[in-house]
Amino acid sequence: MRADPAEAIPDGLAGAWWVAHTKPRNEKALAFDLRLFDIFSYLPLHPRVTRSRNTGRTSRSVVPVFTGYLFFNATEEQRCQALTTNRIVNTLSVVDQSGLVRHLRNVQTVLSTETEFRWQGSLQVGDWVRVVAGPLAGVEGVVYERPSGLRLALNVTMLGQSISVEVPGDLIEKIDPPVQMSVGR
Repeated sequence: MRADPAEAIPDGLAGAWWVAHTKPRNEKALAFDLRLFDIFSYLPLHPRVTRSRNTGRTSRSVVPVFTGYLFFNATEEQRCQALTTNRIVNTLSVVDQSGLVRHLRNVQTVLSTETEFRWQGSLQVGDWVRVVAGPLAGVEGVVYERPSGLRLALNVTMLGQSISVEVPGDLIEKIDPPVQMSVGR
């Protein structure tokens, strides 16, 4: 049974959403610190399996989906408290709060279904679509074509990054693109 993305990213939080650009390899430690401060954070994680070229050993780890970034909901006072962790390079303010939540819920839907995805270095140009059936029903993103088939890029616009998943063409419908989000600093 898949988890409800609204449970991972609830509505009605008291503060505003911020994006923390973390120091290298500090995302999980920052999430832990924010939990101690009673500051809600969302750090999308996924399992990664690597094999050593020298020894052939396999190692398993859980890594952030968006390396170097953590999303948190806080008042201005809590944001300043988060900066005291010394794990944050800077914070990005989120102009379109509901748009960020929608994007993060799309990513959470993919993670909760254990659908394979790939990282995309930047946003893809193409039609905006919505998945109409299957475990990813309701997820919106940009569709593009690869030799292996159609892929759906799930954008987190303000980071300039996305993940992509394979989707059958008969499970998607074209929709109007959402209003562009801008980033405030």
